[in-house]
Amino acid sequence: MVHQRERSQRSLTRSRRRHDVRHIFVAVLGQTPQIVTETLYALMVERRIPISEVFVITTRVGAQRARRDLLDPETGQFFAFCREYGLDPGAIAFDEKHILTIKMLASKRVRPSKGAAARPNQQADLELEDIRTVEDNRCLAEQLLGIIRRLTEDPNTVVHGSIAGGRKTMSAYMLLAFSLYGREKDRLYHVLVPPPFENNPQFFFPPRRERVIGIGVGQVASTREARIDLAEIPFVRLRPWVLKEKGVQKTIEQQIRIVQRQLNLRAPEWESLVIDYRMRQARWGDRTLPISGVKLALLAYFAERRADHLRHARGRKAHDLCPLCFQGFSDFDLNRYRTLYQHFVSQQVQKIELGPDLFLSYRSKLNRVLAREGLPRELQIVNISATPRHARYGLRLEPRRIRLDFRPQ
Repeated sequence: MVHQRERSQRSLTRSRRRHDVRHIFVAVLGQTPQIVTETLYALMVERRIPISEVFVITTRVGAQRARRDLLDPETGQFFAFCREYGLDPGAIAFDEKHILTIKMLASKRVRPSKGAAARPNQQADLELEDIRTVEDNRCLAEQLLGIIRRLTEDPNTVVHGSIAGGRKTMSAYMLLAFSLYGREKDRLYHVLVPPPFENNPQFFFPPRRERVIGIGVGQVASTREARIDLAEIPFVRLRPWVLKEKGVQKTIEQQIRIVQRQLNLRAPEWESLVIDYRMRQARWGDRTLPISGVKLALLAYFAERRADHLRHARGRKAHDLCPLCFQGFSDFDLNRYRTLYQHFVSQQVQKIELGPDLFLSYRSKLNRVLAREGLPRELQIVNISATPRHARYGLRLEPRRIRLDFRPQ
């Protein structure tokens, strides 16, 4: 047993040296401190990740439970976990200072009356008992996101987060925090434990040797059946947009508005209609449209007219009124369409027969394909006229969202 512990400790030491970074584990916690040791087991024992520091974000009640069940020098399960798997608890920074309790914001604290002496336990009175009200959630959001931001400032760390504990809003804000501040190397998890062992006060991690624990009145279960699964939670990383305005302190709502505004400005770059003449394909963002031949030639024709709006309209006509973007069939440029047809369909064709009926048939087939694929209606060729007799066809997509790659003349 001693040799196994020594081998385990040497393995983690080599892993730390090899990576030369500090791995930090941070978890939101309610009244089930088992989540901490269960996740540490999955990270350190199963995945061999050398966690060097642990933080817990919780309420006053959760903090009391964590101190009692995890950090008691004699019965604390964190120390039991380290002993079980030959880990040096001194090499993992985790003590009462690492239990971060959510507190009431200063603006909402009840000030003592003038002349009244502050009570010794006044600091504890400021700690939130639970997360129940709108104001409680605001306190949680501001402090939790601030913690994650600070933990991700050091380039020599990797932050591993857990959303398994606490109330649902705690998990939601942890996910939001990682989206706003998480880096490419940071990871977010949810630990999964089988029903007989989940939230069981007698189970904190799978031991090396089989044990029998109680799971109800007159019922027991073997820890051999305990399986810890660690599901990695994917998240969108928005950190580059959040940190553009450094040194400016903003509320969570203000930060989110800033990010949303920047994303909206960049959206046309990500979701644009691209006609790629060299590859003979059309794309919407990173998605290739399932069209070719005549349908692709027709879409390219109207995309060209729409993309040229700023040049031929010179700002005199609105996008949805421009007669050169939206034209009747009698104004159709058959010479340009023939060039596109030869490019996308067949270079052998010298003469194009395209009457109104055939045009409407091609248009209908193209629009059906785009609708069936769930693509935006702005990609369809629409008639902007109120009457079929004066029909005018074109794309409603904004000209700046159309890109023509390798366009032939």
